[in-house]
Amino acid sequence: MVKGMKKAMVAALAAVLTIGSFSTAYAAKSPTESVEAEKKNDVKADKVNGIVPTVDTKKDGTATLGSIKKTTKKSVSVPSKVKVNGVEYKVTKISAGAFDNCTKMTSVNIPSTVTTIGAKAFSGADSLKKISLSGTKAVSVSKNAFKGTDTKNMTIEVSPKMSSKELKKLKKELKAAGYKGKVTVKKSTKK
Repeated sequence: MVKGMKKAMVAALAAVLTIGSFSTAYAAKSPTESVEAEKKNDVKADKVNGIVPTVDTKKDGTATLGSIKKTTKKSVSVPSKVKVNGVEYKVTKISAGAFDNCTKMTSVNIPSTVTTIGAKAFSGADSLKKISLSGTKAVSVSKNAFKGTDTKNMTIEVSPKMSSKELKKLKKELKAAGYKGKVTVKKSTKK
């Protein structure tokens, strides 16, 4: 009798483990996990500021702007947040070739959430004349971020709230990245 009960308990335990494993394998994932699991390359984010960006999302809730769908807009604003499959991510990086499809772009606004600009991010943006940085901290700019782009007549505007220490740090980053244009402080709109 005891042997029979042991066999029944072992069989019941095996059934529970099998069913548990099966249900875990097919359980619904959160949107974040789904995006991570499906992502082989960049994924398209919802349209923001009139542009459709591709992004590389991370589990920590951040995203890297991969590229912007072909546009003829003259002014492009990088979104500070993007939504992918209903999940919101904070854009913290701009990757290589992000503006390749922005052939008519003359100005780009970069939000304060962006902390890093990748190599060749602005290559292909031949018409670019002005970059506006909203943050108060210096952005890390990768070497060759401006490769293939004439920067001599370009201007980078920074927030009037950026400290002189951070401005100096930014200028050093830009120089190392091959930038040869002007860096100016935006005029404050407060009276």
